[in-house]
Amino acid sequence: MRPRSLGNSTRGLRLYSQAAAHTPATPNSLYYNNMTRTSNDMLEERVLQKRARQKSAIPAAWHLPKVPSPETGFNALEFIRQSTLLSPKEREITETTDAKILLDQLAAGELSSVDVTTAFCKRAALAHQLTNCCTEIFFDEALEAARHADAHLAKTGKTLGPLHGLPVSMKDLFRIKGQDSTIGWIGLVGKPAVEDGPTTQVIRRLGGILYVKSSIPQSMMMSDCYNHLFGQCVNTVNTRFISGGSSGGESSLVSAQGSIVGIGSDLGGSVRIPAALCGVYGLSPTTSRHPYEQSGCVLDSPRQSIVPSTAGPMTTSLSSIEAYMSALAQIEPWHFDPGLIPVPWRSELCTTKKRLRIGYVVDDGVVKVQPPVARAVKKVIAALHDAGHEVFEWDARSHGYCYDMWERGILSDGGEGARKMSTLSGEALVEGMLVGTEKDLMNTSELHKLQFDKAMYEREYLQRWTDSGVDALIMPVTPWVGYPPWTWVKSHQYVGYTSVWNFVNYAALTMPITTVNQTEDQGDEAWRDHVPRNASDEFNHKQYNVDSVEGLPVGVQVVGGKYGEEKCIAVAKVIESLLK
Repeated sequence: MRPRSLGNSTRGLRLYSQAAAHTPATPNSLYYNNMTRTSNDMLEERVLQKRARQKSAIPAAWHLPKVPSPETGFNALEFIRQSTLLSPKEREITETTDAKILLDQLAAGELSSVDVTTAFCKRAALAHQLTNCCTEIFFDEALEAARHADAHLAKTGKTLGPLHGLPVSMKDLFRIKGQDSTIGWIGLVGKPAVEDGPTTQVIRRLGGILYVKSSIPQSMMMSDCYNHLFGQCVNTVNTRFISGGSSGGESSLVSAQGSIVGIGSDLGGSVRIPAALCGVYGLSPTTSRHPYEQSGCVLDSPRQSIVPSTAGPMTTSLSSIEAYMSALAQIEPWHFDPGLIPVPWRSELCTTKKRLRIGYVVDDGVVKVQPPVARAVKKVIAALHDAGHEVFEWDARSHGYCYDMWERGILSDGGEGARKMSTLSGEALVEGMLVGTEKDLMNTSELHKLQFDKAMYEREYLQRWTDSGVDALIMPVTPWVGYPPWTWVKSHQYVGYTSVWNFVNYAALTMPITTVNQTEDQGDEAWRDHVPRNASDEFNHKQYNVDSVEGLPVGVQVVGGKYGEEKCIAVAKVIESLLK
């Protein structure tokens, strides 16, 4: 099907979107040849020009000679591993999953930053051609920074910082001087940041090397990763499925090992959901522990603050999460971001040998999770119980009420922010996003009431958490395991398993546990006879097809409480040791 108008016609948008979902997601074939001239020539021309610049940023020698269609459902990681474009040394560098190993070698001069940066630039280029995971690509600037890092170490014998010479990727929303931060909107093309944002400043002070920005959905308000400007990002593990959102480009890039540490953002699961879908680790910290974009991205536009958003790392190993968070605290980032609280990194809390008291949730009473998700949680709980840890079912009956408040909070502007972005170019809004309408707009009195209700809920939840003596909770990340493109936006979306922790501002970590197994995940009698409780539950139940999603990753959340990032890591270490 050929794409139609990118303008305000709903029919045109739907046709364009379906074309995007079924077109090879690579720079070489991102609908260039299928674009038809319409009354919106100027709009489409901006898209074509942006994609052409993106393609030209990849050296010709790094272009894949042939890319399979995403519809074939290939594994992009295995494709990269079989490619001859990576040298043995580049393969060895990028196959390293523990960031601390590379950091130690960089600090000792055993590896040069130029070599490490070149390796990850090349692998990111390959990952992008296979999954469409990147937005801004600036390899030349990265290599210049890498040469500076090497020269500094050679001259002084000292590193630039605890992330000296290590390539770090970032979600598109973070401002990098000289680079666009379009956050998926055509109207923001050609408006590069005039200065680094807080997160970028901190990464540079740490000695990290920035080289790519990763893709996001339009408005960053859906668990798919599609926008009209860059198109559809797909899952590294199986390209017939989505990579999640809104940090979906980052999850695909990290999963393909085109990045060893990537920075995403999380308002309701935007780090944790894509991390789980792509089989990697993702940490959503308490908001005041990691720098964030306080200005509201490039337009300095105000945004709701009822539900705080946070930034956090996405990696292929738990050790890299710990290494990054430890490095971050070493430069005391609260001196650069007024939103941060001076809480040092407590390394001693990242390991525990005590008998743990673990709560668990398999079903929050709103949406019943699909069989592989339930099996993953039960597998972890069984392992903990058999090892002598105390486990008990956590009462999640209030989570539905919490989700209702979370949703009202994020929709409280009535969609004004998204409409402003849309009018910059005239592009249509993607239907089905979690974006408010006029009926969701809240007046001052309503906002004050919601803030009061939130404060009361937080107080009651904290009291229950404290009184229970719980060390951490184990629970699903999302009730489903995988959707093809353009399924999530047609669904009755529910992100209640993750958004509750944004609402109460608790640290939560996603970790991979298993994969969908056709034999084990057919579903028991309770699943087969389940009577849906609501529209979201009904959609989730009807969508499940074990044959379709076989082999996809399944993860769990480890919730550590407020400022409980170290506890998340400690409990995750215990789980990993038991499941090995």
